[in-house]
Amino acid sequence: MRALVAALLLVLAPAARAGEDPLASETVAVKAVPAPVPADPAAAIWKDAPGLSVPLAPQRSIRLHDRKANEALAAAGLRSATVRAVTDGKDLAVLVEWDDPTEDRAGDEIDVFGDAAALEIPLRYGAGRRLPYVGMGDDEMPVALYLQRAGTSGSLAREAVAKGFGSTTRADLGGARLAMSHGQGRWRAVFVRPLAAPAHALEGGLVPFAVAVWDGAGAERGGNKALSGWKLLRLPGRPVDAAYAAELAWGRRPEDQGDLARGKQLVGSMCAACHLAGDRRIARPGIAPDLSAIGAISTPAYLRDSIRAPGAVVVPSPNPQQHQDRAKPPDANGAYPRAEAFVWSRRDASGKLVSKMPAYASLPEADVKAMVTYLMTLGAGQDGAGRKP
Repeated sequence: MRALVAALLLVLAPAARAGEDPLASETVAVKAVPAPVPADPAAAIWKDAPGLSVPLAPQRSIRLHDRKANEALAAAGLRSATVRAVTDGKDLAVLVEWDDPTEDRAGDEIDVFGDAAALEIPLRYGAGRRLPYVGMGDDEMPVALYLQRAGTSGSLAREAVAKGFGSTTRADLGGARLAMSHGQGRWRAVFVRPLAAPAHALEGGLVPFAVAVWDGAGAERGGNKALSGWKLLRLPGRPVDAAYAAELAWGRRPEDQGDLARGKQLVGSMCAACHLAGDRRIARPGIAPDLSAIGAISTPAYLRDSIRAPGAVVVPSPNPQQHQDRAKPPDANGAYPRAEAFVWSRRDASGKLVSKMPAYASLPEADVKAMVTYLMTLGAGQDGAGRKP
């Protein structure tokens, strides 16, 4: 019971008290600066820009064909990054800083991986629109990606769009300028892009974003990375849509919190057969997304919607062919069919992705709140297996 109380304090810590902004702990205040904004991690403009500490959780739902890399990610704890942002009214610049004692740069070797960072922004957002799945978007809600990796000859940068694991496609999003530098055991990566890019204009006073970092020394690449949840950029001089802010704030207010002990019991009885979550870890890895640190990468509203209507946000199967069903005969080439138990979704007759998770639309609201409250503790100061970061 003492552990549950401590976890509840952690999840309530960012919740607003009466009269406070429930999104304050999730928001980076973008500082207005004179033009032009340089793509320089060491520029003086960052000195007084407010910073937000953002937890980064290992994305354990992705497994590479690399046992050592997978084992390293499985053993990794939570990390953190500090995010700052500035604008000159024309360009937006976001700075991501994180600790990394080794400076790893990719060259021509196939077994050497560079440290890297990425900035993710929904292609569409606003009132009445849910946020995309934070892990590279989803079928219905794609994301814009700005990625850079440390190379022996400098930062290797690209712009892309994605709608799920393995779907990244290069795109011209308006001409971003990216740079990263390492010093004193810390990386600083800056992302500069136009506010009004024709392919992806940033609208309104609140802009959702997420960040990710890769540790080359741990052989991290692709989906093996540390990922934040959705956070917000507060652009200066722009009005905030009250309806959108209210949608984003669900679960951040004390009245949205449920009974933690009840939530743990419900998750253990309803979810643990498929998901790895908390200290009840009986599911086979890969049967469903790993929830070990879901509280660090999800919003409360996403968890609520995933319980009520899991088909609303379908997490794409990262590699449905990685598990074989050897109880069935192989094809003419000797390949066994995939094991359907490890496929997270299917397409219906219209081509829409449908989740294999059952919907709990009739679950009482108090139980939904309780489950969300418990799930938000997974990653809040410790990972789901009880390991400290």
